[in-house]
Amino acid sequence: MARFRITANQVTFLRLALIWIPAWLLYGTKQAQFAALIIATLLGCTDFVDGYLARKQGSTVLGSLMDPIADKVFIAIAFMPAVDLGWVPAWTVALLFVREFLVTAARTVYEARGQQLKSTYFARYKTWVQMCGIGVIMLMYSVADRTVDWLLGIAAAAPIVFFVLRYVLVRKAWKGAAWFAVSFAGVLGFHVYLGNHAAALALMAFIVGVTWVSGLGYLTGIGTLRSKGRITGGEVVRLVSSVALPILALWAQRTDLAPKWALITVVSVELAHGGLDNLLAHHKVAAGGWSWGGRLGLECAMLAAAATGLPFLGADTSVLVAKLAAIVGAATSIVGVALAFWQKRAYYLGPKGDKLRGNAAPKASGNVLHNPVA
Repeated sequence: MARFRITANQVTFLRLALIWIPAWLLYGTKQAQFAALIIATLLGCTDFVDGYLARKQGSTVLGSLMDPIADKVFIAIAFMPAVDLGWVPAWTVALLFVREFLVTAARTVYEARGQQLKSTYFARYKTWVQMCGIGVIMLMYSVADRTVDWLLGIAAAAPIVFFVLRYVLVRKAWKGAAWFAVSFAGVLGFHVYLGNHAAALALMAFIVGVTWVSGLGYLTGIGTLRSKGRITGGEVVRLVSSVALPILALWAQRTDLAPKWALITVVSVELAHGGLDNLLAHHKVAAGGWSWGGRLGLECAMLAAAATGLPFLGADTSVLVAKLAAIVGAATSIVGVALAFWQKRAYYLGPKGDKLRGNAAPKASGNVLHNPVA
């Protein structure tokens, strides 16, 4: 009998399938929120597992595509409930998502012109900061303050201990140890002296700052990008719509007229669609800027209606309109991404995808394709 083995792709898809559970639990009691923290932490740790398995077994185009998508969906599903619960301001999460959407759209423009940007260690640090940061915020609001201080202290010391052990045992240094030790120590200091709310705001500001700084590398390639040809109207539409969608989604979330699940679905599904779009742009088969903008334009219109409810229709009708608009927006995003994944499956799945792997994932490390974590 063939020996059973767990693959990196199976771990990635498991993370995608289960991430909705902690998001749902966050809207429950304190006990449910603590359970959400535990489950989210375990799911976040699977990112290291599928990376290890991919390096050991060999990466695939599908894995290189889905791993960063799973990370971005994780971020969307974790941060949006934090707005509803009053843990972080909506505008900070909007800034976070605008950067993610804008950089994803910009990467498609770069890829379509044959311009590849290498991933940096700081870009990977950004992803870890986002995941660890929302976990710490969840911790602050789900357990006692003294417990938070102890756990943050352990988290600050653990990277240094791990650094020493790793160096002694395998003679390899972990260059991220100092980053993590200083980060957790800083959060601990804010929590001790300022309390939960101020510490959460400071941490969120740090997350947003790191997120935006990590995207500055895209600006350095503008000169080279312009030498490949002028920016087209379709590309402008793509970039503008990528900024508008997360802003409208967070606006709709704050007005509290539309169902939360629909808004979270739009943001997370479109982040996934953007990841696929990057791969397709590399092969010159991405959707045109106008068709892409048309779909996002419809979703943006639905999100605007979900935020306002078209109040001139009357109070009762307004609430119904907001709910229906959000659901239509979610359905549009789901249908759009499903069609794209099905129609373009040859570029990431099956024999043709394997042949394309040499072009799609040059020297991939783990499940990393180009710089999807950037």
